[in-house]
Amino acid sequence: MKIRSFYISLFLIVLCSVCACESDAAVSGETDTELTSHITEGYVLYSYIGNNTTHLIDSLGVDVKTWSSTYSSSGGSYLSENNNLLRLGKLPLVNSGAFSTGGLVAGIIEEIDDNSDVIWSIEKASDAATFHHDFKEIDANTIIALTWELRTYNNSEYWNEVVIIIDKSDNSIIWEWSAMDDGGIFPANNDNVDYLHFNSVDYKEGNILISSRGKNTLYIINEASKAITQSITASGALSGQHDATFLDNGNILVFNNNAETNVSAVLEISLTDEVVWNYSSNFYSDHISGTQRLDSGNTLICSGVEGRFIEVNELGEEVWDFTPEITNTNSPSQIFKIRKYSDY
Repeated sequence: MKIRSFYISLFLIVLCSVCACESDAAVSGETDTELTSHITEGYVLYSYIGNNTTHLIDSLGVDVKTWSSTYSSSGGSYLSENNNLLRLGKLPLVNSGAFSTGGLVAGIIEEIDDNSDVIWSIEKASDAATFHHDFKEIDANTIIALTWELRTYNNSEYWNEVVIIIDKSDNSIIWEWSAMDDGGIFPANNDNVDYLHFNSVDYKEGNILISSRGKNTLYIINEASKAITQSITASGALSGQHDATFLDNGNILVFNNNAETNVSAVLEISLTDEVVWNYSSNFYSDHISGTQRLDSGNTLICSGVEGRFIEVNELGEEVWDFTPEITNTNSPSQIFKIRKYSDY
């Protein structure tokens, strides 16, 4: 009986140890499988800032596809309408140019096929102007993108924000909007060179949504008139925000980096500037980062500095918390933003 009791006790100790190890493994590079049944089906696209590889993973964190590029990641990455990879890359030229001190200065937008071959690209990387941060595919032939333009104002140099629409068939610029010339937004005496710091762009039905970290403001621009039709601040709550997008219900979703001291939040804001939904938890990222409202109604969050992905349902209940495992500690670990796609 004593021998039998000993082996039963030993079995229970081993069982508890195994359970504890499995629990610890879910913290980084693992997913809690108990929650996966509530995750929106699909694949998450991400890349580390400064890395040449872009990943598409399933809900267990397994790569289902990777792409490689000559240039390191420096801004937004998306799947195109035909499932090619569209991404911002960093040209070597921008490392020593007029915009070299800017965050996520890029220089090239490229479209890459399944074999990691570049099938389309456009460069804007000079001391006069450069791509930076973000762009968006309007349709299979049209791209809207953010650029910096070096301008002199009151005898000082500033980075004027210029939003352009590109025809991919010949890389011509078919529309452009200048913050200074069209928006009437000029630097104040105490503003730094990157006084607006646009960090995201979205497009819907002739309206353009811009996030300005420098002004803690979202601007809606009418494409036809070039007028700023609305300036949104979440009644003054926005601080260092990123990744503003139009929602199907007419509201706006945005990652609010500095909602409180060492606290980030995701906000859904109405066009009357009211916060109608918000979510915050134990994630914090003082810069970069993003969010996406999924077709299921869930909200996907990228806490960029942490390199962490979270999905919550409409009630704010967490259904997924995943951090890709980094095997090389010297590798980049921050992620600008992510996107989830229902199929690939």
